[in-house]
Amino acid sequence: MNKILKSTIFTSLLLIGVTTACNLSVSQPEPTQTVNPTETAKPTATFTPAVPPASPTPEFAPFCEAGSASVLPPSQCQVPVAEESSIFCKDKNPYNLILLDRGLTYEVLTKGFRCTDAGIKNDKQMIACTGQIMASTYEINVCDPACVVPTVQAAVTKCPQDYHYNDVQGCCTQEIQQASQNCAVQKFRTTVCVMNCSGIIRKSNCLKNSSACVWNDEQKVCELRK
Repeated sequence: MNKILKSTIFTSLLLIGVTTACNLSVSQPEPTQTVNPTETAKPTATFTPAVPPASPTPEFAPFCEAGSASVLPPSQCQVPVAEESSIFCKDKNPYNLILLDRGLTYEVLTKGFRCTDAGIKNDKQMIACTGQIMASTYEINVCDPACVVPTVQAAVTKCPQDYHYNDVQGCCTQEIQQASQNCAVQKFRTTVCVMNCSGIIRKSNCLKNSSACVWNDEQKVCELRK
């Protein structure tokens, strides 16, 4: 009897132990897995080169006034001078001997007159000028090619696009200005060569000697030019 009771109690305890063990294994919570938070990628630093500040609007020279196209010679240029050395007659033709500084150029402006080179005197060049009519005034344009106004060119740093900078007047213009030489117009007068005009009776003969004589229609005589 006691053996059966002990056996029953032992079996009961064994079943209780096994059941408890099974319950523990089933109900035992699974170990918590620690998940590290995903690291956020840090932005890569981008190097941006420093941008220089915008340059200010360039300072342009003032605009030239309307009608200021003429360009004067620089102040350091001296006005060229032609001096009359002598007046004479040759083969009944009047001549003026004119002296110029060496290097000067000349141009006869009056029709019917001409000048030719006549050598050097006192380090000056000589020209002999004559014309068809005696006792008459004629003009010569004398220039100094060594002293010329600089050619006007475009200056990007001084004038807007399509404008040109006038170096002499210091302003911007759209007119194309040509360089002008340092010139001066001078007047000379021929003399009257000796000729017996009063001895000419006919008007036609007087007109043939018109370089020295002139016909007087009122008095119907041939007279010496004055």
